[in-house]
Amino acid sequence: MDAILTTESLSIGYNRKPIVSGINLQLPGGCLTVLTGENGTGKSTLLKTFTKIIKPVSGEIFIQGREIGSIPSKEFSKMVAVVLTDRLSSENFTALEVISFGRSPYTGFFGRLSADDYSIIKGVAEEMKIEPLLPQNFYELSDGQKQKVLIAKALAQEAKLIILDEPTAFLDFKAKDEIFALLKRIAEQRNIAVLAASHDIYQAEHYANDFWIIDGDGIKNSRDVPWRVSTIKS
Repeated sequence: MDAILTTESLSIGYNRKPIVSGINLQLPGGCLTVLTGENGTGKSTLLKTFTKIIKPVSGEIFIQGREIGSIPSKEFSKMVAVVLTDRLSSENFTALEVISFGRSPYTGFFGRLSADDYSIIKGVAEEMKIEPLLPQNFYELSDGQKQKVLIAKALAQEAKLIILDEPTAFLDFKAKDEIFALLKRIAEQRNIAVLAASHDIYQAEHYANDFWIIDGDGIKNSRDVPWRVSTIKS
């Protein structure tokens, strides 16, 4: 499987002070990868580094063979989609409108949706089985429904890499399983890379194709169970 994201000797941190160093990873297409670790170990910092919110302390990150610092913002937004647990700045939108925001990298200056854009939005809604939710107000949806709408927004972006921060944080056990199974199916069927930061070890063990553990010593990997780990190339 071809790597969508690759890091080389990456160090992450703030104010040029590394939190984690020597990160050499590959994120392949067609796979759900789960990132876990205790609070304060660098999960959010790594995600923010992958999404260009903060710069690496040192080392390089490549997406589809291109160093991310060289990719213009609009083009980058076509390559990487982000799903955060933070609520939208205003939830006074319908589910359809929220999903349509995923087309913003492709629309013109006035953000007008074309017939092709609407076709993509409709296709994503059908894929996610959320067509009945489209006319409903986003703030009226359940937490599980909101998460599906936000994932649909990311799919409408047509990115090759989707990054999610605690996608099951507010969900019950059944809904957690449903979201992780959905993310795995999306990765495999669309041949994209999906990276989810999560504290839900059970779901990571049962659904992830790959599993990263981050701590002060670096990033470790387990493909079977979380207590059998080995440092990845570092």
